[in-house]
Amino acid sequence: MRASVSPVVAGGSLLGLVVLAALLAPWLTQDPAQIDLDSVLRPPSSAHLLGTDGLGRDVGARLLHGARTSLLIGFATGALSLLLGLPLGAAAGYFGGAVDSAASRLIESVMCFPGLVVAIALLSVGPPWLLALSEPVRIAIALGLIGWTPAARYMRGEFRRLRGSDAVIAARAAGAGHPRIILRHLLPRSLAPVVVSLAFGVGSAALAEAALSFVGVGISPPRASWGELLGQALHQAGRAWWLAVFPGGALFLLVLGCNRLGDGIRDRLDPIRPA
Repeated sequence: MRASVSPVVAGGSLLGLVVLAALLAPWLTQDPAQIDLDSVLRPPSSAHLLGTDGLGRDVGARLLHGARTSLLIGFATGALSLLLGLPLGAAAGYFGGAVDSAASRLIESVMCFPGLVVAIALLSVGPPWLLALSEPVRIAIALGLIGWTPAARYMRGEFRRLRGSDAVIAARAAGAGHPRIILRHLLPRSLAPVVVSLAFGVGSAALAEAALSFVGVGISPPRASWGELLGQALHQAGRAWWLAVFPGGALFLLVLGCNRLGDGIRDRLDPIRPA
């Protein structure tokens, strides 16, 4: 019987392929903003392997450069989510009581609102300091402000589970203070589910960026974006199938890679392994 490919290997390979393509985009393709009105909506050919868009721009070039935007937003959103969620979840799980109640109510309040609707509101009528930032940074901040709750919940649960462990009790009996207990004994043992949530979060953020660009509040031309290509596909339905197939397929591979990677990490870090 052939051994199945590990989810970590499969997901990591897909994600690595997208990262490699994004890194090599400046050397593999032409200028993604170069307009050629004589080549408008050309199907895939030897001159343009993935066809052209409504302004004659090469879809392959815009697809690879759009991967840079999606990955930048995905990883920046994940980093901001950890920056906001880890301290809050750790404090709630470690101290309990009023701190836990206040943090839990805050988490529940944020989760009550549809994330995409809140992101659209922030990007449309947000504070001046947010609107003054570059588009990728602005989108990453908007998504991070609504996407930190999974990291906070996981960290809270792990800290609540471990704060009564023998290691923590022994450290407290030896005179260790709260910072040492948290950083030395609790945090390293609590990161496993957070790492899993980060893997899922990168794919979710890339998908959200495409949705925001699709509705016109995300990345705007001439910057390349998968959502912008999909938005063109909507207006060219029935005339330019390649505008939907190639960006949609790339987005599918990125999200699939992140999800498979997250599943594999979760399976490996799960203390209860199937026999």
